Amino acid sequence: MATTKAILAKIKLEGEIKDLIAKSNGENVAVTYGGKNETLSEALAEILASINALPTSEGVINTVTTEIAKVVDGAPESFDTLKEIATYIEEHQGVVDTLNAAIGNKVDKVEGKGLSTEDFTTALKNKLENLPVISAEDVESWNNKATKDVATTSAAGLMSAADKTRLDGIRGVRVGSTVPDDMQDGELFVQLVSE
Repeated sequence: MATTKAILAKIKLEGEIKDLIAKSNGENVAVTYGGKNETLSEALAEILASINALPTSEGVINTVTTEIAKVVDGAPESFDTLKEIATYIEEHQGVVDTLNAAIGNKVDKVEGKGLSTEDFTTALKNKLENLPVISAEDVESWNNKATKDVATTSAAGLMSAADKTRLDGIRGVRVGSTVPDDMQDGELFVQLVSE
């Protein structure tokens, strides 16, 4: 069976040319749709599938409602529209200017550096960098300035001989709020005073 490629044809009847509409089913009509040649039935099936894939008005409304809810995200009713937020900002321009100034004065994060509440100025940094370097020899020299011998009551060492004598004379330490009546010679008393 031949495929009908044209469905409008002319016919001459009683000496007059008239339009004729030929009837054919979709399987016998060839069309070009989407850049390919196919039957009219196939093209119509693709068109119908595309139409059915379009969102319904209910689906669009549900999607829009969901996305608006995400934007509002539980905001109070007095600030759940852009107009209400814009009005608030306009009425509180001083607060907005202060916030913008604070944002403009923020310290940018620098990789490898942290921020703290202490201000470490360039002057302090320079002083720190200009401190003299103390070598192991310097430490040894300093340590050798004083004797490391143990003090005795007759010879100075890590303390003077007089201090050693005084310390040796302390027989014990007592602590309390009042001086004990039975303190002995050489005992040290520490009085606790509460205020």
